[in-house]
Amino acid sequence: MKAGRGRAYLISDMLIDADIDMHGHGLADLGATLLKSGGYIRLEDSLLTDLDWSGIAFTGTAGEDLVKFNTVYRTGDATYKKAQADLVGTMPVMALAVEAIANGETGLFILFGWIRDDRWDLGPGSPAYQSVDDAGAVITTIPAASGNQVQKVGIALTAKIAHFNPIYTVFQIT
Repeated sequence: MKAGRGRAYLISDMLIDADIDMHGHGLADLGATLLKSGGYIRLEDSLLTDLDWSGIAFTGTAGEDLVKFNTVYRTGDATYKKAQADLVGTMPVMALAVEAIANGETGLFILFGWIRDDRWDLGPGSPAYQSVDDAGAVITTIPAASGNQVQKVGIALTAKIAHFNPIYTVFQIT
């Protein structure tokens, strides 16, 4: 789809299922979007394909090699590295990589959204926490050892789909 320089004063029920090229700019480059009362932007939670995702995304730089669905924190040099709940300096989880990103490269992360992984066998409604033992991973058992950081990062919707919505309050087990 290509768009010109005109103005759109009213758009109703628009579904975009493609990349949009507006002379090198995409929807994310729009200055401001005002939604009418009752208006919304729909994010899909019924992901049909393994490793699908839907969410509020941004581009960031990896501070180490990341794999798809690694949980990350933001470093002091504005890069993103794997979070780990037994290391205070690697918390809180702020985002989730939605693609593999090599160290020093830019890639996509989500702040909020849904992810599907067919290897999972989650209990619907189960909370998800940052892992203590596996940097960048999520667990369904709350960390319990002294010194561990506890941060809820999401909840299982189905056995294969999780809602990623990190709560930035982190507790430390004493």
